[in-house]
Amino acid sequence: MSIAQKNVGFLVYGIREIVEVAHAIKKLDPTIELTWENIGDPVAKGWPVPPFLKEILATEIARPDNRSFAYTHSRGNPETRAWAAGYSKKWCPSSKLTADDILFTNGLGSAISMIYQMIATGKRVLQPSPTYPTHASFESFCAGSKPIFYKLDPDNNWEPDIASIESALKEHPEVIGITIINPNNPTGAAYSKETLAKIVDIAERNKLMIISDEIYFRMVYPGTTHVQMTELASGRVPLLVMRGLSKDVPWPGGRCGWLEFHNVDINPEFKTYADGLKQRVLPEVCAGTLQQQVLPQIYDHPDFPAWNANYSKELKIVADDIASILSTVPELQVNKTHGAFYMVPRFKTGSLTATQSLPIANPAVKTYIEKLVNPPAGGPALPLDKRFTYYLLAATGIVCVPASDFFSPYHGFRITTLERDPAKRKKTYEKFTSAVRAYLGSG
Repeated sequence: MSIAQKNVGFLVYGIREIVEVAHAIKKLDPTIELTWENIGDPVAKGWPVPPFLKEILATEIARPDNRSFAYTHSRGNPETRAWAAGYSKKWCPSSKLTADDILFTNGLGSAISMIYQMIATGKRVLQPSPTYPTHASFESFCAGSKPIFYKLDPDNNWEPDIASIESALKEHPEVIGITIINPNNPTGAAYSKETLAKIVDIAERNKLMIISDEIYFRMVYPGTTHVQMTELASGRVPLLVMRGLSKDVPWPGGRCGWLEFHNVDINPEFKTYADGLKQRVLPEVCAGTLQQQVLPQIYDHPDFPAWNANYSKELKIVADDIASILSTVPELQVNKTHGAFYMVPRFKTGSLTATQSLPIANPAVKTYIEKLVNPPAGGPALPLDKRFTYYLLAATGIVCVPASDFFSPYHGFRITTLERDPAKRKKTYEKFTSAVRAYLGSG
């Protein structure tokens, strides 16, 4: 009797899978010092939580009615949903969004799984490449087939390649939607108004919906503007916007996301889809009550704008510094980060080979890594950038994620641009660049 779900192989998440490798190495060699550059957790990297957030939480928890310890509405606290609808109208005053068009979830990870689960059988949603793996993994898991991608262009600051989108749509008439992640994880790009307007044109012409993941929309760097898809798509195409409380405060452990269903009246099928998602969330009982109760207080707090501006300014300093260090390696193409706190340096074509390596001092670790990078005969070859990240981890203790784990067509690696301590940052990335040079020169 088979009890396993047959599509489970589509569920991949390299950001956490590399952690298992790191822990295995640490077990074999307890003296190795691990440096975590793989997971976007500002708190773990020493970024402070603002005092006003702690004060809001303390006040809410101390309320005599204990409301934050109870269930809330399955689709989200009604007052917070009304706030979210009004909040969205700041970016698009013509929006018809109401509280009924808002759906709260336990973080956007939960939302992503439901979004693709409720897509009609046989229909597909186009995914960016490279992409945040949860999107592509869940879409393909639910569809039972490999993801369908459009490319992001590293030679154009990782902007979506419009020709690639149009080509994918011609090849795949089953596509009914396009996923956009802006600001982008994993690349750190913030898309231009011109590019996004072209995507809206394509969606309108082909009668597609747009899924716009904007979890990082408050985290764009000085000199960069976040272009709201709600404004561009207003009254034109079915639009599902994803927002949330996450890393801009920061409170990544808060796990509070919400969906906005825009332009529901222009497409009956989109309305049916939105209604299906609202029904799908009911078995979840409700998303976290405490987070929903405090959400409006956080973003309406008079100290939030200054906090957010200073946070983005500091993040830019860190990201620019890391980019400068990595750019000293001629074989790396390094695009600067403009939003969130990620970066995908790309190895230039032909830089990587299947014979390169780094010296590994511990014999047990060396044996372990060599087994990983040399799969059994007949097995799939390990992506060249994954081979690099394994050797980097074993030789230096630096943990990063290969670009191939983000479904990238280009070899490279994703890092989080979060190391706040200048001395530690300099040490880590000088060690990183030295390892890259040694690896590339090894064979």
